[in-house]
Amino acid sequence: MLARISAAVAARPWQVIVGWVIATAAIVLLSPNLDDYVDGNQQNFLPDTFESVTAQSIGDRYFPESSGAGGTIVITRDDGATLTDADQQTALGLAQRLDADSTPGVAAITASPRSLSPDHKVVALGVSFTGQPGDDAVNAAVDTLRDDASRALDGTGLHAGLTGNAAILVDTQEAYHGAETIISIATVAIIVILLGLVFRSVIIAVAPIVLIGAVFAAAQGLTAWAAQLFDFHVSTSLASIMIVVLFGVGADYIVFLLFRYRERLRDGLDHRTALLDASTAVGRVIASSALTVIGAFAALFLARLGSLTSLAPGLILSVAYMLFTAMTVVPASISLLGSRRLLWPGGPGAHRETSSMAAVAGVVARRPVVVIAVIVGVLAVGAVFSGGYRATYDTLGELPPDTPSQQAYTDLSTSLPAGALSPTQVYATAADTLTPDGLQSLTAALGAVHGVASVAPPQASPTGEAAVISVILADNPYSSGALDTIADLRSAVPDGVLVGGQTAVLADVRSQLDDDTALVFPVAAAIVAAILCLLLRSLLAPLALIVAVGLTFAATLGVLTLVFLHGVDVSGIDFTTPIVLYLFVVAIGTDYNILMAERVRHEFASGRPPREASRTAVAMDAPTVVVAGAILALTFASLTLTGMDNLVELGTGVAVGVAVAAFGMAPMLVPSLAAIGGHAFWWPTRAPTRTGEPE
Repeated sequence: MLARISAAVAARPWQVIVGWVIATAAIVLLSPNLDDYVDGNQQNFLPDTFESVTAQSIGDRYFPESSGAGGTIVITRDDGATLTDADQQTALGLAQRLDADSTPGVAAITASPRSLSPDHKVVALGVSFTGQPGDDAVNAAVDTLRDDASRALDGTGLHAGLTGNAAILVDTQEAYHGAETIISIATVAIIVILLGLVFRSVIIAVAPIVLIGAVFAAAQGLTAWAAQLFDFHVSTSLASIMIVVLFGVGADYIVFLLFRYRERLRDGLDHRTALLDASTAVGRVIASSALTVIGAFAALFLARLGSLTSLAPGLILSVAYMLFTAMTVVPASISLLGSRRLLWPGGPGAHRETSSMAAVAGVVARRPVVVIAVIVGVLAVGAVFSGGYRATYDTLGELPPDTPSQQAYTDLSTSLPAGALSPTQVYATAADTLTPDGLQSLTAALGAVHGVASVAPPQASPTGEAAVISVILADNPYSSGALDTIADLRSAVPDGVLVGGQTAVLADVRSQLDDDTALVFPVAAAIVAAILCLLLRSLLAPLALIVAVGLTFAATLGVLTLVFLHGVDVSGIDFTTPIVLYLFVVAIGTDYNILMAERVRHEFASGRPPREASRTAVAMDAPTVVVAGAILALTFASLTLTGMDNLVELGTGVAVGVAVAAFGMAPMLVPSLAAIGGHAFWWPTRAPTRTGEPE
């Protein structure tokens, strides 16, 4: 089938390219805007059965004026000194002034005797919004309040900053937009430079960027259509991840094809024959690699957390469209250009068998046991440190320190309990709890919980059917300590009383994440193993590759633990990093194992003894793996330039995992395993007997 597809593409290159251009342009022009389906509110990604979501529904029903997004206007002196009496009057009066403006999206701005901190350095004004974090009106209100507060205090020596869940989400979305720009520029530069150096060709350096950029635009459109059709939203991080995934795997697939095409030219084949041979042989690898990535990402559909599930459609559609492009447009373009124009001015060059990889190939063939022992030993040491992994749910702390909501929170937390940033709401609706004695008993029980800084008096609904109690936690509401306090609060209240708020949402996310991880990890591994079995026509080889990839993931997580928890000394690694890192290492890292294993299998099936098959495969295909891996690793490393802790951690982790796969696992460990495994490694595939050649 691949041979027929390759022949058809080579025979009608213009039709293929024009058809693809029309289809891509139609998708980009006619599809909705993906930004309309981006949501950073974690609560919107939780199932309705979770306690924090049920609590929110009670708040919306009985306390609509205070159940929306919240915020705090933090007022301090520019010089950091204690607020004078005049400063305090000005700061407290700001609440009345801003509230009188009736800003669209704002329900109320309030001040109370508790607004002034005990050390008289901070005044904190409460803000209630009419909608949830991420709503258009709320987002616009955040910007308006910041501008109006700054103008009102101009010339007073006071400074106002707005923080809270609404402001944090606005700043997070802004940070991700900036990150996308940085990632795009860095990725383009990396690919252009590396492809130009490796192939010594102007066209090869530039054309893939244009092609993959068009695929990215189409993938965004396809994802937006899917979101519209199936009524879901996507995480704020999706676009940034899509960029590095598409440019990374896209460059990989193009490099795979170009290396094999150039190899066949060096063997003396003419342009058309070399292209057909390369497209057929590498097409099988590219298709298997893409299906592996798609299959691994599909495992996310089993997660209950929408923030994880919503990543799957965009990543799957991106890789699928890139696969379609790599199998059609890329060979069609090569067919039209011809070898002279495509490889100008460097040409195909000398045969790779004479490259430095020949020495590595010799070591693999002569000392496979030593190679295996060294690589596995190093990875095992790294894996040991993965046991020290510690998660953080502090999305505010992961933003750059100069973010407005982060700066305002820093000012707030120096003078008031950190939990004042986002109070926890406790809702009571049971008849026996709403008696004066019942509410008093409930308030006392909440105040006795360790980690609670203060408890406000109960507020009853107009009908008397419900009551809400605002609880200020002692810890940062995004910290692990605060999440633990939520569990204690829920244990302290009677049945029918629900704990809600931003911290409760994160506590529910943490609880569900453990279950999702326990399900997604084995399912993704099983899908990848099944694809490898079909590709390699073997049982032992796929098992060995899956075990090796699993060890790579553990070692990579160990490196992250060493770097960030012991080196940089952050409070924890972003809670989404392990599961996303696992999928990337298992799926994308397996690309290189597939390319190398397929080449070893081909050489073995052609009749070469196991060690000779491994030697030949390393000498011929290891340069492809190293170049492709370098491009992908550096592409993901561009995430470290964003200044956002979660992206920095993910970029570092995937870059390390890909580097291990491309520089050690695929070119050395896989062929070494095949060399010592012999016929059993490829069972039930049997190689034809070659007389006189020892194994």
